[in-house]
Amino acid sequence: MIEEKLLMEKSFYETFLIENESTLHPIEVLGAAFVEEQQNEPYDLTYIRYAQGEVYFHSKDYEAAIYKWESILNELEPWAKKNIADSYYALGMLSAAEDVYTGISTESTVLTMEISLQLFHLYIERNKLKSAYRIIEKAVNTDPDYPLVAQLAKSFYEEQQDWKNAVELAVNESIRTSEQEWFRALLEYAEMGYAATFTPNYYYDVLITVYEEDRQLFRDLVQSLWESYGEVSATHIEWMSTVNTIFEYVEVEPGERWEDISSQFQYAYLHFLEKGYLVKEIEGIMPDLLTNWLKISKQEQPLLASSAVMAWNDVFSYSIDPMVVEEAESLLLQGEYPAFKMEETILLLNKIIEWSERNEAPVSYKSKWIAEQLLDTSQQYLVVAGSESSGKSSFVQSVLGESVGEAEHSTVVYRYHRSQAEVMEVHDRGAEKVESIADFEELMEREAFVEYKLPSEFLQKNGSALIDVQANSRGLKDLTSFYPAADGLLYVLNADSPFNAEDRQTLRTLTEIGQPVNVHFLLNKMDKIDHAGRSEEIIDSVRAKAREWFPDAEVLPYSSLEAVHLQQRDVETFLKKHYLLNPGVLKAERRVKLFYLVRKTLKDLFAQRKNQELGLKDSIEKNKDILVRLNGFHNYLGDMQNDKTTVIKESFHKKKEEIKKEISKKIPEILSGCSELITEESDFRQIHTELNEAMNSRIQTYIQEDLMPRYMVILENWLQSSRQELQDGQDYLNEMSTTFNELFGKDRVVLECDFRVVDDWRRDVSRMGTRAQIEKENILLKFKPGQFLLKSAGKLFGGIPQNKNLLYNQYKRYLENEDYSETTASVVNKFFVQFDLFEKSLDQDVKSFFAEPFNQLDLTIKETEAEIAAEEETLKKMKEQPERYFDPITLFEVELLHAEYMMKAGFKSTRASY
Repeated sequence: MIEEKLLMEKSFYETFLIENESTLHPIEVLGAAFVEEQQNEPYDLTYIRYAQGEVYFHSKDYEAAIYKWESILNELEPWAKKNIADSYYALGMLSAAEDVYTGISTESTVLTMEISLQLFHLYIERNKLKSAYRIIEKAVNTDPDYPLVAQLAKSFYEEQQDWKNAVELAVNESIRTSEQEWFRALLEYAEMGYAATFTPNYYYDVLITVYEEDRQLFRDLVQSLWESYGEVSATHIEWMSTVNTIFEYVEVEPGERWEDISSQFQYAYLHFLEKGYLVKEIEGIMPDLLTNWLKISKQEQPLLASSAVMAWNDVFSYSIDPMVVEEAESLLLQGEYPAFKMEETILLLNKIIEWSERNEAPVSYKSKWIAEQLLDTSQQYLVVAGSESSGKSSFVQSVLGESVGEAEHSTVVYRYHRSQAEVMEVHDRGAEKVESIADFEELMEREAFVEYKLPSEFLQKNGSALIDVQANSRGLKDLTSFYPAADGLLYVLNADSPFNAEDRQTLRTLTEIGQPVNVHFLLNKMDKIDHAGRSEEIIDSVRAKAREWFPDAEVLPYSSLEAVHLQQRDVETFLKKHYLLNPGVLKAERRVKLFYLVRKTLKDLFAQRKNQELGLKDSIEKNKDILVRLNGFHNYLGDMQNDKTTVIKESFHKKKEEIKKEISKKIPEILSGCSELITEESDFRQIHTELNEAMNSRIQTYIQEDLMPRYMVILENWLQSSRQELQDGQDYLNEMSTTFNELFGKDRVVLECDFRVVDDWRRDVSRMGTRAQIEKENILLKFKPGQFLLKSAGKLFGGIPQNKNLLYNQYKRYLENEDYSETTASVVNKFFVQFDLFEKSLDQDVKSFFAEPFNQLDLTIKETEAEIAAEEETLKKMKEQPERYFDPITLFEVELLHAEYMMKAGFKSTRASY
């Protein structure tokens, strides 16, 4: 069998050369062999021709070489074709070369690899990159150990900036060869940031391989990969899961440096706590993360990891192996660690405050203010509290040496200021300077507390600030806020009635807080005790009762009637003995108080969300109930409007009809009564005109002087009764407004009717009264048969005396018996036309009267419906993902515990100096 190396190097022809012929040219040797072989029977010239082709190729006679190789049909045929393709390649006939290369079929791995390498270079030269990718991948997969194949692929991928394939090649070759060259190539790619193309678990096998071969390189590679995946939150958890699995096999040997990896564990730990992950997303990886972190850091700086293990296990009990927890605890107890900085806790509190504001559950600014005061160890804070009868505020002002107002409704923090007094109002949103001290009393009524800076010798000398809190129902909330953060509490008792019900309730509340505070008592108003023996007895009794509440409590007697300067020395001595602490102890206690403040803030946030949900539920139920009532009242208001309209209209109509009946009856009487105006001496030629004038005059007189004054009185009474009807409606609406506002808890419903309607009615009635005069009626000047005959007879016979008696009787009989219904109807219609129009407008007028209440009611209904919908949507979101709110609080607690464990470890190392 021919050695493939000779074929690969095109040196098969050398097998025909013999030592004694080494001076002859290979062509001569092969020519002689060709002639000699022809003498054989049968002869085979294939191998000689193949060798001749090699010699021609090396001589760059490519056409002759091709000619020789084209005749090869034996086992050398695939190699001959490959050599023909090489010749075409050398001649620059790349397309022909490609056709020949791709047409070769062989089972020889070496030949396959050689063809693949040639095709790879050919494809690159022809810029057929897809084909180049395909052939180099095939070559690597066929025989990655073949010389230069992997290196060629690496260079090609790098030239193409195909970092995905480059990384994949480096990973596969690292696992396959365990060679440093590939480890370092992978590290380089990771450092360049190209490794994150793959999912983290892709690197599991290669990392294990690197760890087993080169631990330093393992640490470098883990560090680089961590930095790549740590930038992308979406893959961080998966990467951490991979790291945890890998580090189960990692053993830390003495002298190894793991600081960079430890820092990455710390970064990951804080990242998962602070970047909005849900507990369910990280609780599966955190125990292993902490366990591995502790393992690699315990030889160097185990404080952070040990504290983290303890904190996580406190919140998520039994999630970490008990042996790991025990080891962490031991490291904290045995190690020497630096003192914990309170500023770190302030940063945590600020972070909590920022989070609470983003989640619409803001922490009160007071908590931040208190935290800032705890950082200031240059002065101590003494809370002075007492019931309303204790004389607490008078005591405070006596030791301050200045009357600064009574803190009966608000808490006041008195601090030293070397020049003029300054007042700051501290409320939920922040702090604002109060320009005028005269506004101090007004501040006492607000839901805030006051920071009062003044040039007090007492405050300066004792390096203290006094927090004056009234222990009443309102002040108790402030007291429970300031109490845990105070360096001491001086509780003021009234010597005349110490430990009254208010005192006991306050002290019971303080003991239930569970945070130790240095508490002592001041027994005020001792001047009310009649003799010294009795005073000592009361002091002893008060001290005994005080120690039932606080075992170490002492009692200072005080009298507002004695000289202030003498008693002030007693107060200063008492404070220095029982309250003032050396800086080391003060700082240590402040740390504890600060942690309490943060923990209380977290509890308040947790409770606040629960209260928000309950508040929303109550508000929704309340608003739905109110909405039902509003809709019911809306219907009732419509009925009331209709009722008022009916009553007012019917009343007006009734009075109008009564007057109409009177007119209808009176007009015929007036007209008939005009017969008395006729005498036998009358001029019957003009009598009908005179009578017509007289009739109209009498009608006008009746309407203006008799009827209208009485009708105006009637209408005035109607106006008053109508106004009262409307006022009754308004009164009822006022009652309902009050009822609804009480239900809403604020002034939201205002149902004011428009009483200008009544004024308009009064004006219209007055105007109609001045228009009582109506147009004249044609009573006797019509073309009726009877009137026509009378008027004709009067004109014909009126001048004849003997006919006047006849005419007199005829006219008189006519006037007395005439039917005046038509005239009466005309008078009535003319008189009542404006009143009829007025009556018709009453419907719209009453509607106008109630228009604004309807508008307000409609608006309130819409607002209530919108409020219900908004609250239901908010509640729905709260219930859909409650963990979005509660999980960050839980993780804040882990951070707080972590800091506490660090603080305790540092305190252990420095407490000897305290």
